[in-house]
Amino acid sequence: MTTSTFNPPSKLQQRLAGALGLALLLVLWELASRRLHPLILPSPKETWRALEGLWRDGSLTANLALTLGRTVGGFGLALLAGCALAALSQSTSLVQALLRPLVAVVQIIPPVVWMVLAVIWFGIASGRAAAFLIFIVTLPLTFAQSTAGLEGIDVKLVEMARVYRCSPGRILTHIYLPALLPQLAAAVGVGFSFAWKAAVFAEFMGSNSGVGFLLSTANSNLETDKVFAWVLVLIAVMLACEYGLLQPLRRRAARWSG
Repeated sequence: MTTSTFNPPSKLQQRLAGALGLALLLVLWELASRRLHPLILPSPKETWRALEGLWRDGSLTANLALTLGRTVGGFGLALLAGCALAALSQSTSLVQALLRPLVAVVQIIPPVVWMVLAVIWFGIASGRAAAFLIFIVTLPLTFAQSTAGLEGIDVKLVEMARVYRCSPGRILTHIYLPALLPQLAAAVGVGFSFAWKAAVFAEFMGSNSGVGFLLSTANSNLETDKVFAWVLVLIAVMLACEYGLLQPLRRRAARWSG
């Protein structure tokens, strides 16, 4: 009987495989665009020209910064509120029984319903509608992850630290934060993706600025090359955030908790 060993691919091999996959996608895109009308599927070259046009007229950087600001602001508030509500829910069983159904109701309601309410409450031209949708969509996630981290803390360990008269600061940094950081890192990793999609959706449905609004405008004007250009921008932003920010954040949180 022979046993086979499986050697996982190296980082270089993974990167080469990823580059090969992207090259194959571009080839398929180019071949498909030659058979279809540009209004249906523009070629990679036409999409790149549209992207250059967005860069030259300044609409790319200005609106991208606006959407990113709304995403970070709305998600940051959701993260703070989720942590605060999770800590509050752990204070007494009565508060926990009150909060969990409310958060569940918020999660059950479809984002499009929240978007309609946001437009009614804040107006179509207000950036607060987008920020509200981001906040309300990501709040249940941050609450759930924060609650899971707090529930994983050993109560006896906290009591022992208090018996030995450890300061609240040391209890926070040595007990609470190591338990919370992996959960919060997971919440940021998943939640930021939700927040980014919610921001674009909110701007598409009810705003007069931002990436989503210009995507909606390009779609209304049948400027398919610009639609694809904005899609490339959205993908590039998420990839940059994932590999440049979120993955290092998760690794650092894992090292701290370990």
